[in-house]
Amino acid sequence: MRGGVKVHVTLRRLMGVELACLELGTLVRLSGLGVGNFKCGDGWAEFTLSNDVNALLRVMDRAALVREVRVNGVRHRPTLVNALPQVVKTDSPHLNPLHALLMINLSGVREGPLLDPFSGLGTIPRVAGRLGIWAVGCDIKNPHDAICDASNPPVRSHSIQAVVTDPPFNRVFRVGIRLSGLYLGFLESIIDALTDEGAVVMMTPSYLLSLIIDEAYAMGLTPYCLGVDHVHGALSRFIVCLSKSNKHPGVVTLISLIGNTVNLTGDEAELKR
Repeated sequence: MRGGVKVHVTLRRLMGVELACLELGTLVRLSGLGVGNFKCGDGWAEFTLSNDVNALLRVMDRAALVREVRVNGVRHRPTLVNALPQVVKTDSPHLNPLHALLMINLSGVREGPLLDPFSGLGTIPRVAGRLGIWAVGCDIKNPHDAICDASNPPVRSHSIQAVVTDPPFNRVFRVGIRLSGLYLGFLESIIDALTDEGAVVMMTPSYLLSLIIDEAYAMGLTPYCLGVDHVHGALSRFIVCLSKSNKHPGVVTLISLIGNTVNLTGDEAELKR
């Protein structure tokens, strides 16, 4: 790309290099903006923009892991991420709004529908609503939300663009079956509900990670992103992104990043097998 405006981005160092780069690349790709020479590394990214700077800044406002954008010497900080703690309570063991925003962005969802079959406090649907995304939450005992079986959600085939969810992960949450069975039953139930280019972005405890990845491959889902969240002590959870198609914007973005600037190490490299 000749000419254009040089854009420099400072990224949050949260849950590994790959997640921040993938979120940024996915949002830029979804925006339809003319971008070239995209490079991304540990805590930074840069690219050339050929058109509307204001449109770019609007896209960056919904990013979870962007600290700052510099264009023509002017610094811009995303605003939505600072407003999110007011959406739901943060003093609980449930998913925090920052992670919810990140997971929604990684799913590549545009307008929806988005389904969260383990809504809990409704963090994911509420954050999605702030982005103008049509979101449905269930499996929560709240008069404003639907109540359903998360392993058999009442949705039509090929009707959901993204499933973004945080299933139960330890004994803090009481469920009537083994967690491994709950997770696998959930995955099996939502494959048919996803559109052809739909995606699943979910949290999973570290002790179920290998099982989820193996079963996802067996079900025809493509893992395209992985990031670790150290909760406390020995407890770690992973954000796992799965797609039905290699044409998903997250998959396309990751393919363009691998072998370029982003180097995958440790658990992140597992997705390259």
